Amino acid sequence: MHGMNRIMLGSIVAVLALAIAASAGATKIAVVDTAKVVKEYEKTKEAQERLEKDLDDKKNELRKMSEDLEKEKSALERQKGIVSEKKFKKLLGKFEKKQDVFREKYRETQSLLMKKQRTLMEGILNDVRAIVKRIAKKEKYDLVLEKETVLYHDGQDLTYKVLDALNSK
Repeated sequence: MHGMNRIMLGSIVAVLALAIAASAGATKIAVVDTAKVVKEYEKTKEAQERLEKDLDDKKNELRKMSEDLEKEKSALERQKGIVSEKKFKKLLGKFEKKQDVFREKYRETQSLLMKKQRTLMEGILNDVRAIVKRIAKKEKYDLVLEKETVLYHDGQDLTYKVLDALNSK
């Protein structure tokens, strides 16, 4: 349903933009498939590789912590009938604190990676917007719309021009 609302809103915006452009005498309109541009932009691929490397490093760190916790849990279970109940509760408390540290580290890592991804994507989208604006001004387009929000367009598609300009930077 959310996607449908987005399409409806995009369609309304496109119709309003076309009406405004037409009333102002503007007729040169184009579309850009931003999702395709972002996906095929070399900087996106590089950013994805950096994120994956960061993720691999973090995964390895978390995996090691998890393995250590599993070993400690097994050792703790073996201690259950051997040590006094008081000592066992103390060992269990230490173990639970280590589990809490692991959970916090996991949440922190997820949050950090999501923040990095958002930051990288913002930079990429800013690059795309700047190139679209440059091409639109150079080629005297009055309006450039997101292709996904337009139901029908029989004009110019700037997707590959934008992509070529980005990747040649």
